[in-house]
Amino acid sequence: MNKQTASSIFKLLLIATITYGLYLSIFKPLSVENGLLPAIAYFTIQSNILLVMALIFFLFAGHQNRVTAIVRGGVIIYILITGLVFHFLLVPGLPEYFADGLSFRHHITHTIAPIGFILDWLLFDIKGMMRNSDLKYWIIYPLLYWIVTISYGIIRGLYPYFFMDVGAIGFAAVITWFFALTAFIIILSFLVVRLDNMSIFKPKNGES
Repeated sequence: MNKQTASSIFKLLLIATITYGLYLSIFKPLSVENGLLPAIAYFTIQSNILLVMALIFFLFAGHQNRVTAIVRGGVIIYILITGLVFHFLLVPGLPEYFADGLSFRHHITHTIAPIGFILDWLLFDIKGMMRNSDLKYWIIYPLLYWIVTISYGIIRGLYPYFFMDVGAIGFAAVITWFFALTAFIIILSFLVVRLDNMSIFKPKNGES
């Protein structure tokens, strides 16, 4: 089996797995303190949808180029945020919601998705195409998500995450969380670019 075939099979398996996780989640309204929010309102669901779309794009894109590198880098950032925030912030911070443990769909969308997408990048992508300047593209979606979600929350009183809840923690605290998470995205972006450009991941002379 050549590398291209292995890459396609891996991507198809990952698409099928994440799509199943989305099926288990996306049509289910999730309870918040004052009501229900559709699953699509959550960054987790949106980032997993972007992941599936990116994998499909890679399957049909053919050769890698700067566009595929920018897409890959952005989705890596988003799905890493999903996994890290969930496991290190939400689960410890909201034990009442996870008293019975994590469900299979949680593991698919928060664990399998980031690990699988990063493995696909490390195993099959040509490295060295990402640039620090790509941050200007990668930051657009998280900023738009934050603005839209906060605006909707102020109008409806419903927020998907406690650190965005203006009514519960106050506007100053929400702004603090915003800058903290923005800084985290910037640092994460530079780390991803650095990893992509490390010599150990680049083809040696004579390799394709």
